[in-house]
Amino acid sequence: MVLTCFKTVTGLHVNMHKSKMVPVGEVSDLPRLAALLSCKIGSIPLNYLGMPLGVPYKALAMWDPILEKVERRLAGWKKLYLSKGGRLTLLKSTLSSMPTYFMSLFPIPIKVARRIELLQRNFIWDGLGDSHTYHLVAWDKVCSPIAHGGLGIRPLHLFNCALLGKWLWQFGREDNRLWKRVVVAKYGVEGGGWITKPSRDSYGCGLWKSIMRGWDDFQKYTSFEVGLGSKVLFWHDKWCTELPLKDVYPVLFACSNNKDAFIASLLEDPSTRRSRVWNVTFCRDFNDWEMDSVESFFLLLHSHSPTNNEADKLSWVLNSSDLFDTRSYYLALRASIASDFNWKNVWRVKAPRRVVFFVWTAAWGRLLTCDNLMRKGFVMAGWCCMCKRSGESVNHLLLHCNVARELWNFVLGAYGVSWVFPETVRDFLAGWHNWWGQKSSKIWNFIPHCIMWNIWRERDGRIFEDQEHSVGKIIELIMGSLYDWSTAWNLSSSHSLGEFLESLSFCSLSSHV
Repeated sequence: MVLTCFKTVTGLHVNMHKSKMVPVGEVSDLPRLAALLSCKIGSIPLNYLGMPLGVPYKALAMWDPILEKVERRLAGWKKLYLSKGGRLTLLKSTLSSMPTYFMSLFPIPIKVARRIELLQRNFIWDGLGDSHTYHLVAWDKVCSPIAHGGLGIRPLHLFNCALLGKWLWQFGREDNRLWKRVVVAKYGVEGGGWITKPSRDSYGCGLWKSIMRGWDDFQKYTSFEVGLGSKVLFWHDKWCTELPLKDVYPVLFACSNNKDAFIASLLEDPSTRRSRVWNVTFCRDFNDWEMDSVESFFLLLHSHSPTNNEADKLSWVLNSSDLFDTRSYYLALRASIASDFNWKNVWRVKAPRRVVFFVWTAAWGRLLTCDNLMRKGFVMAGWCCMCKRSGESVNHLLLHCNVARELWNFVLGAYGVSWVFPETVRDFLAGWHNWWGQKSSKIWNFIPHCIMWNIWRERDGRIFEDQEHSVGKIIELIMGSLYDWSTAWNLSSSHSLGEFLESLSFCSLSSHV
């Protein structure tokens, strides 16, 4: 009768042939109950809404479907035909999002996180077939934000902590939810009721205890909107400054008579006065040299006196909306050290994705030139195949080699510019970007990408294919790349591009042909 009423009210039909009756513990007469409803009998563990129920959350087998899904997706992609830039795009858009649903509820085991990250690393760096290739840039740098010189790939353990922070936020904001009432009844609450009491023994739900471990990091980015003041601790919670009052005024806190009091208990009843009055007492009088601190303390209190009779609220300090979002929490947990890597010079350039990835690797100095190969254990002569001299490195090959300098001087001559080359590729890109101004540098900005890319292709052609082109031929290839890239980005009609290519053609005919 209940299911019939449900169907009548909602218009939703319950298909009993697809339904299962799952016992929790010992249930008598289960077959008779299942026959009464004409449904099947199931058992724990089972999947419900894509989540495993009844499986120990720490069990590695619970994550096998995610690993299989990632490996199956990788097997379906033709890595042979994907450039590094294409692989990066697929990794960030697809691979990184596959475990997100599970990580939004369960803490990911370390072994599973390492396995998934290994698959991601191999997908980016591996070459053709099953041959071994080198991971050119360290994984911690790859996982750094793009603005700090990385590729913006999210470390799974930090992203998992950011996703689980949602439950801590909802626990503090949603008082009437059934799941919160169950957790509160099981553990109890402490302080103002924003979090449960810790459980350090074997008793309790291991999943909630794992989520609770993130409270210390989570509370750093929260504060309180004081209403009635009945749930906010006066000295211990952040409600009027960026730190708790006990840390801002340690001397006053040590002298306080009510160290664990709530704000409401330190305010006189508003029914007796038009405005609330603070009633903070101390165990002793203050000395003359302490009066400045006492004065600033009471001025701060009077400037933050509660004026509304609503309930106290948890507030998020990392955005202007005061509401929790996973992205801001993840960035706070990531807390990357500021880097001098000028990321706009690499990524905000209208060049093919594979070329941008190549220039990013070159900016870190991690191309497989002779010096880097010798550091990896290869015994070889550090010989530059371009200028026929020793000492091949990333900076030498792309900037200071005689052939490279001739190419750079040729292109710069078309602009009428004389350039002093810095020592490293990264410094060179920093000085080059937007040199003509932000609006007039679209063609100018991808010239370094074009020249470095063609130098590297010429170098590979001489080493692996025994094909050596003249400087004039390399210039023609550079001109073709410039035209193709500008056409792809609808810059082919640019007047500056036309003048530049025309000047390049004139220089090429007069100097090399």
